[in-house]
Amino acid sequence: MKTFKILGLLLSYPTEELQDNMRSLSAVLAAENLLPSKLQRALINFIDRLASRNLLKAQEDYVSLFDRGRGCSLYLFEHIHGESRDRGQAMVDLIDHYKEKGLNLTAKELPDYLPLFLEFLALCPPEEAQETLGDVVHIIAAIGAKLKKRDSDYRIIFLALSKLTDAKIDKGFVETALIEDDARDDSPEALDKEWEETPAFDGIGDAACVSCPSAGTYNFGSDPVEQKQVR
Repeated sequence: MKTFKILGLLLSYPTEELQDNMRSLSAVLAAENLLPSKLQRALINFIDRLASRNLLKAQEDYVSLFDRGRGCSLYLFEHIHGESRDRGQAMVDLIDHYKEKGLNLTAKELPDYLPLFLEFLALCPPEEAQETLGDVVHIIAAIGAKLKKRDSDYRIIFLALSKLTDAKIDKGFVETALIEDDARDDSPEALDKEWEETPAFDGIGDAACVSCPSAGTYNFGSDPVEQKQVR
């Protein structure tokens, strides 16, 4: 299912190369035709807008959305495990599933980065990909809701992802995430203080994560189908 990889590319940092290849991305989405027609048209319109935007402005907006603050972070486990040890173990487990599909990471790549996770799903059989996406769909929906609140065009990608699985979204998780987002201070001063004071993997576990009703329940592809595809 190349649609997963296309959505991952659209969530990557905008580059001139990405803008130059937008037409081919739209063609793949149209060929696979996995999304409802109205949603697919909206997604292709997003692609067209991103292709024609001033690149520096697109990059600035991307960094502001996804890299400044944790509210819309593209690192999935940060939304449920924070910096606890549980996140480290979850990433180790996810790396093992990547390896089973022939997806080998570099030392600088974190496995819970959403574009990378979507590349992994593209290597899975459709049923397995949809089921695995369902394991994190509540996180996807929460990020999408925050982007909608920010009136960001990127929200359409998260809406598309939520339609690619039959898993039920945990509305309570999404509502709690929005409440926490309203209370979060993402000013440069607050972020500097947070990074200074928060110890990495402090061992406090999920007890410190008030919005984690599903934390610890991930079993990404418990019966994976091996493929020989290599990244």
